[in-house]
Amino acid sequence: MAVQWRAGARAAGVLVALTTTAGLAGCAGQPGAAAVVDGTAIPTADVRAALDELEPWFEGVTTTNVLAVLVQEPTVVELAAEKGVGVSDEDAEALLAQVVQQKVQGATATFTDPSLALARYSIAYTNLQGLPETEGIGQEIDTRLRELDVEVNPRFGSLQDGNQVAAPVAVPWLVAPQAPAADEGSTEPTPEPSPSAS
Repeated sequence: MAVQWRAGARAAGVLVALTTTAGLAGCAGQPGAAAVVDGTAIPTADVRAALDELEPWFEGVTTTNVLAVLVQEPTVVELAAEKGVGVSDEDAEALLAQVVQQKVQGATATFTDPSLALARYSIAYTNLQGLPETEGIGQEIDTRLRELDVEVNPRFGSLQDGNQVAAPVAVPWLVAPQAPAADEGSTEPTPEPSPSAS
């Protein structure tokens, strides 16, 4: 499920759809992957870079949101190009620069490709929503996303219906310690579990 948040007052029309915990170290035999989409890894470093670069400028950015967009971005950007409303890296840079200026007048920031991918997605998605056949576009995006072969590292999220990235699911083999039941005839207090180091 995607989370939508607004970039700022001047960019209020631009909705950025952005759609961590214990788990495995890699994904599908690709160490360091937050997800693998059709055989292409999304490195954990890309998720971290985008999160670090965008957190100061956008509220509500999470690891799960960033990964969800990185999974969907190539599909959405490709569809936008096919429909004649494509987006460039320059468009993405301009959007991010505008947001930075709205937050702090005169400020500048440098963004790497993972952050630009999120901005490209935002613009492409907004452009697609502006087309007359909006309902059909939504169905086409959904169909294309469902056709992807997606694996998500459980540290970063869980895969839901339609290849939607959601928050990580607690793994069943990690159980919080519980105090033993108090003996009714005992006068000694029940011991408290000690905090586990994680």
